[in-house]
Amino acid sequence: METNGEKIDVNNVSFHPVLKDIENIFWFFILSNKALSHPVIQNILKQERDDSILAMLKKYNEWVELQVSINNDVYTSKLNMLDGMIFLGRAMTILTYELLTFSDYKDYIAKLEEFKFLKLIRNGAAHNNKIDLKYRYGKQKGQWRIGENETIKWRDKEISRKLHDTIIFNDFIYFGYIFLLAKDLSDKLFAEDSVKK
Repeated sequence: METNGEKIDVNNVSFHPVLKDIENIFWFFILSNKALSHPVIQNILKQERDDSILAMLKKYNEWVELQVSINNDVYTSKLNMLDGMIFLGRAMTILTYELLTFSDYKDYIAKLEEFKFLKLIRNGAAHNNKIDLKYRYGKQKGQWRIGENETIKWRDKEISRKLHDTIIFNDFIYFGYIFLLAKDLSDKLFAEDSVKK
């Protein structure tokens, strides 16, 4: 599997217990969309004659604008996953931040550049999907969250003041980046565990 041009060896990916839900959400999203876009799965669900399942399937098909064509027993599915990827990116970002913030690792993780990057992305993910580098409330309202020449970096991504009001998902990054960011943070948690032994 590949995300953001990086090959992911699914068999060798196992997130730290603190972030295991993020890994599972990612797999679930990929697999469920793959399964639901297959005509055989669609037919199985339709044969159950469960009105609530049929209604959900109809809503899903409309949401992703599912189009299936079959030519010589080969099916091709076309679906629009943009809204789903934006939703998942935002949800994974917020959940990753919350899981780390309320974990036993919060003091350790707060110092890491990856976490600072996540915090800024999380802020925007929770507020209109835009990078918001100014405080909105309280005594600091209107002041910048980062210094004039400060840059928060993670891999090939950089956040500086010039990105203020930039759309996060799917302009600056997409949900695959959050999976990789969570993986990097997970690796840091495993490293911290080995130091504490």
